Amino acid sequence: MLIEPGRSLVAGAATTLYRAVTVKHGPRTLVAVDGGMGDNLEPMLYGQRFEATVGTRVGGGVGCDLMGRHCESGDTLIRDVPLRDPRVGDVIAVPVTGAYCLSLANNYNGARRPPVVFCADGTSREVVRRETYEDLLRRDV
Repeated sequence: MLIEPGRSLVAGAATTLYRAVTVKHGPRTLVAVDGGMGDNLEPMLYGQRFEATVGTRVGGGVGCDLMGRHCESGDTLIRDVPLRDPRVGDVIAVPVTGAYCLSLANNYNGARRPPVVFCADGTSREVVRRETYEDLLRRDV
């Protein structure tokens, strides 16, 4: 028996939100988002599979590859995930991205780590602020 308290306490309620920045139609539809290896290394490190949906058109759609922004061949968040009519500017929701995604967040290619926002009962509050460029450069001498 395996028990993962962190995952069961956190991941079920955590969702990562990305913005679609490019959509390329062809033999495979590629949807590039404003995140990737800097905020979710799990697919690249050990093949974790996530699901996703377009925030305003939930469920269904054609198989798409959800790609990160880092211009790396390995920066693929999800292969063959059904997304309904993805468009530039859409919010793409990736549920069940809990504490492990947060703990693996990094500054790959100078990416700033995203904020963490808690939401409940129609209200929200920022609990971890987005990194600034000043944060990125703070340790430089």
